[in-house]
Amino acid sequence: MKLQDHTEGRLKNKEIAAYIAGFLDGDGSVRIQFQPRKDTLRVRAVVSFAQKWGKEKEMRWIRSQLGIGYLYQRNDHITELRIEGHETVERVLKKLQPHILLKKKQVATVLQILQILKKDNADLREIAKLADKISRLNYVTVKKKYTGKYIKRFLKSHTPVTTEDKTIENS
Repeated sequence: MKLQDHTEGRLKNKEIAAYIAGFLDGDGSVRIQFQPRKDTLRVRAVVSFAQKWGKEKEMRWIRSQLGIGYLYQRNDHITELRIEGHETVERVLKKLQPHILLKKKQVATVLQILQILKKDNADLREIAKLADKISRLNYVTVKKKYTGKYIKRFLKSHTPVTTEDKTIENS
């Protein structure tokens, strides 16, 4: 990820990264999502930032600094900047990680999961346990549907699991 730098060199990049990291700490989310499909299970990495409607200009500024993501307006009058994709989320989190204060454990755990997913023999039960750990750290996701327990039952069906770029056969 390259943060946009208009005039003040490397220091400006660090300041912008610190600002965006603070925004993520306060009004952002870092998570792993499982999405059941017809006969597969998709594992998604997500970083999002949220603000009430009317702050779209500021959200577009963050998007332009990160150079990635998309904005949309939710039905609950929140504008969300959402960044998805294993490689993209990893790049963004590594750039922001030195400045993160409140969500250090969530960021570290998502990065750990992304490393596990790179392995040919990724253990989805381990990933599900780690994703549950993130959910316990995030106050909003207490009603998460696709928990480690769900993933364990899903894997018993011997259905291949789809990550972003490969299918993992269950053993």
